[in-house]
Amino acid sequence: MTLREEYRYWSLISIIALAIAGVFALLLVFSRTPYVQDILPWPWKSFFHKGLVTHVIFSFVVWFLATMGAFWAYSLAQQQGDDARSKIGGFALLLAVTGCLGLILPALLDLGEAELNNYVPVMTHWLYYLGLILLAAGLLICAVRQMIMGSGFNGQKATAILYVIALICFTLAYSYLPDGLSSPTYNERLFWGGGHVLQFVNTALLFLAWQFVARDPILSPPYVVLTFGILVVFALPTPITYLIFDVLGQVHRDFYTDLLRYGLLLPSLIFSLGLIRFLVSEKRRQLDRLTQQVLWLSLITYNLGGLYGLLLDGTDTRVPAHYHAVIGGINLSFMIFYHRVLLPAIEVPVREGRLFTAQYWLYGLGQIMHASGMFLAGSMGVPRKTSGDAQALDSLEKVLSMGLMGIGGIIAVLGGVLFVIMTLKWMMAARRAG
Repeated sequence: MTLREEYRYWSLISIIALAIAGVFALLLVFSRTPYVQDILPWPWKSFFHKGLVTHVIFSFVVWFLATMGAFWAYSLAQQQGDDARSKIGGFALLLAVTGCLGLILPALLDLGEAELNNYVPVMTHWLYYLGLILLAAGLLICAVRQMIMGSGFNGQKATAILYVIALICFTLAYSYLPDGLSSPTYNERLFWGGGHVLQFVNTALLFLAWQFVARDPILSPPYVVLTFGILVVFALPTPITYLIFDVLGQVHRDFYTDLLRYGLLLPSLIFSLGLIRFLVSEKRRQLDRLTQQVLWLSLITYNLGGLYGLLLDGTDTRVPAHYHAVIGGINLSFMIFYHRVLLPAIEVPVREGRLFTAQYWLYGLGQIMHASGMFLAGSMGVPRKTSGDAQALDSLEKVLSMGLMGIGGIIAVLGGVLFVIMTLKWMMAARRAG
């Protein structure tokens, strides 16, 4: 398999992952709709949470990791040529696709119990865990290849190192967690440390996407090394925490909370200032106007999430406000990366028009509204992970804030749906033509 074929297939996996997440979101609506829920081929009461786990795992974990696989293959192709062949690329893809099947089937076959723990929600069935392992293994192969074959220390190699560290944390957590621990606590602690390191991976992917789209160095080489180096330096000690702290203790938990708070601040500031400098310089003129606008949207949304993260306390809706804005900024960078870099590289025509422009503004502004509504509600004491009367919406301000959250969420979903439908349609049409 050539590297060009490899990053094309990773791209296909990532976009299909979003499509699967959208299908499960629709099934979630059906499972809560009177009369319709009774004709579904599975018990709707048990399906809802399983469908929610599947929606989250594909819309965040699989989408992000498959895009990472596309980044790595594309960067190697830039060094060695699109026609350079890789003996392990096809095997890694096979593992990833098989793993995705393992993540889907438990929800469709009503297997296991759903657990909405942080970072990597799970279903307590061996098939689901096997799916996670196969997906992780496929990308581990690519990460090791990237560390061996990548030239010098750069963002791609740093991302591979961070990913390997995250897997080491998952493995150590599995080794140190006591037998017989109840499931909700077990999975929460299993994925807690490595899940935080994966946020370093996601941040590094954001920086890479900005760099790829800009087509011109956003930062000079020393600052690139410094920025990605800081991410790696903060992540490197994380496996040691399993040796010196109780994996079930509060100290271990607080360590990773502080790790995100302090470890991402300086790299995000450096790369954001570099992007701002680029976007106000004459170099920006090599990019079309929409691309410039999307980079601004991504920059603003991501840093808004960072600001919200500095002002949260962990018990109210300011927490989801933080990570929804951060994820929104990263997603915007991925969207423009696919449309301006990867699809042209695999000769997929991108047809622009009003809907093409609208997808970015709908998603970007919708995410800003969604996150800001949650932040305002949380600042007034609305608790997270609640619904109905438990939200205690006892004032007009709280109701308006949650209303802003809901409207923004709907607008963002519309933008995301447009992205998936248009991108998948273009990729399928180009494949048929080829």
